[in-house]
Amino acid sequence: MQNQYSRFIHRGLTLFVSSLVLFTSVVRAEYPDKPILFVAPFAAGGANDYLTRLMAQHMGMVLKTSIVADNKTGANGIVGASYVAKSAADGYVLLMGNSATHGTNSSLYPNMPYDPIADFAPVSMVGAVPLVIAVDPRLNINSIAELIAYGKTHPGKLSFGSSGVGGTGHLAGEAFNASARLDLVHAPYKGDAPAVADVAAGQVPLAVIGVASASPLYSAGKIKVLAVASKVRNKAMPDVPTLTEAGFSGLEFSQWYALVARAGTPKDVIQKLNVAAKQVLKNQDVIQAMLTQGAEAQYTTPEQLENFYQIEIKRFANIIQKLNIKAD
Repeated sequence: MQNQYSRFIHRGLTLFVSSLVLFTSVVRAEYPDKPILFVAPFAAGGANDYLTRLMAQHMGMVLKTSIVADNKTGANGIVGASYVAKSAADGYVLLMGNSATHGTNSSLYPNMPYDPIADFAPVSMVGAVPLVIAVDPRLNINSIAELIAYGKTHPGKLSFGSSGVGGTGHLAGEAFNASARLDLVHAPYKGDAPAVADVAAGQVPLAVIGVASASPLYSAGKIKVLAVASKVRNKAMPDVPTLTEAGFSGLEFSQWYALVARAGTPKDVIQKLNVAAKQVLKNQDVIQAMLTQGAEAQYTTPEQLENFYQIEIKRFANIIQKLNIKAD
């Protein structure tokens, strides 16, 4: 009887120890131990999609795991951002956030299903694509000064295309419109590509779009680019002056991109992701690949990124309120 009891106790202890070892191994599993998902909240073919896939490929090599990029599009990035905001806080689903998801949206959509600050944990900035003012070459406008002169003599006749209502291009165009005291009419498109294509086709006189979308048509001579909305000239278009050079200091707008995870993701996981992003953004092949999109690689710590997009949210809110921009 005693031997039976001893065997029972022994078996119980063995099972307990085995379970404890298994539990401990699960708890201590090294991150990452399964594939990671990077969500691009905008359509394939644009800068957001390109940078998402570029970072997924190279960060996967650094982290020694598979990173899959997937487009979850709609509502100015809200669909993709909401998906990540509702995912598990374990570092296996990340968003390529941008100046819409973590900039303009919170001021444009009062009932937005996510909070850009409370629902996310910042990882790192990835890069920024400055905006440009592109015009139809058939207008024979060669500078910002000539554009303003044309606008003054043709009031209400000039319209500008952008990626959509509330996008960075829309805000930049309205800010320029107000500063130049023109009467430009906004023509929203579903992305930069169709907006600039219509400029080249003569369907709309000008567009405020990212360097990445403007570069191919600019290089082909199908559009003219009058100015870039950044502090310094862009490496992809070194001959194009800045808006500051054209007399509009302070009009600086870019489509910036950053990796963010779900709020509550463990700090050591965020740190691993940040270190991987830093390594990738120093890679010369990655830097050159980003330049083909007119983007310049930009690394930040998580703290710097959070501070940055909090400032951007306030800046965009002021512009949206001042210019009375509505999402509908």
